Amino acid sequence: MKKYRVLHIFSSFSMGGAERATLFLASNLQKTAECDNIVAAPFESKLYEESLQKNIKTVAFKAANAFDPSGILQLIKIVRQNNINILHAHQGKLFWTSLIIKLFSRNLKVVFHRRQDTRHGFVSKNHYRFVDAVITVSQAVANGLIKYEKVNPNKIKVIYNGVNVEKFRGNIDFSSVIKEYNLQDKIVVGVVANIVDFKGKGQIYLMEAAKILRNQYSNLRYLIVGSGKGLEEQRTYAKKLGVDDIVYFTGFQNQPQKFVAAMDIFCLPAWDTEGMPNVVVEAEALGKPVIVTNVGGNPESFVDGTTGIMVEPSNPLQIARAIKKLIDNSELAKQMGVEGEKFVKKKFVIEKTVADTLEVYGKIINL
Repeated sequence: MKKYRVLHIFSSFSMGGAERATLFLASNLQKTAECDNIVAAPFESKLYEESLQKNIKTVAFKAANAFDPSGILQLIKIVRQNNINILHAHQGKLFWTSLIIKLFSRNLKVVFHRRQDTRHGFVSKNHYRFVDAVITVSQAVANGLIKYEKVNPNKIKVIYNGVNVEKFRGNIDFSSVIKEYNLQDKIVVGVVANIVDFKGKGQIYLMEAAKILRNQYSNLRYLIVGSGKGLEEQRTYAKKLGVDDIVYFTGFQNQPQKFVAAMDIFCLPAWDTEGMPNVVVEAEALGKPVIVTNVGGNPESFVDGTTGIMVEPSNPLQIARAIKKLIDNSELAKQMGVEGEKFVKKKFVIEKTVADTLEVYGKIINL
């Protein structure tokens, strides 16, 4: 038996950044000699499907909430049948669930993976007292846990999500994107993010910036890649602003990198909070200059003035000025793209993510 038998758990049906990061980590841990991985996710979810495709042992698991008796019983059975010694919970909804499983499983260690810089209520705060380790995707998330949740700093390890640099090397064929949206000879600015509500990840502010710049650049177009409950509201807002003819909503895309490759400038106008924006890192890996708001872990995902431009949240005027600066100075934009690739290869390689995660596993196993 390998030293670490790890069960990675997620109960959502969607396939957002957190789910993709979970799968990428599990698949790369599987390649090491120290780790044997199982992914537990809802049957027919994208995570379940793609985990199987990567030849990772995958089991069906579903929990309606943290204290769902059915979900708890499912996990107890999975842990016992597979001799799991580390339960890695990648979703806040499952943190208490994991600790309950620990009560029924001798020698089981639990790791929480915090990806968002959000506040918890009294009950949720207390689960950090019983967990063995907490991995955060940015220093901003770690600082929030220490300051507001009163988590013991010795339990926390900041580990940046690794990027599959190889996937972004060479040429990505994005000709289909150019053809479908008639982007020939156009300057393209875009965002890739879920649209969970009207504001989403700040896509509305990018649209407002589009209105500001409309009369200055007749060949400027915008791609909004993603889906969610707020999609139709945002479509309506684009019409209200009078930019629906230059802002294209693509919906959910299985290969978002094709759309990022088609962009000249990548913008993530998140307005509320952000743990660590994988999409920004991936855009840099593709050699794109980025425009990113100063919230949460965003400042850790790029270098202001070197790989991109930082703007304040909910500020379409600053976004418009940043876009204008990059359009008017093509050499600056090109150089930022070059520096972005270097930055990613230095800070976000998956090998470091795997090594740091194994270090966390080793520390808690040997306690």
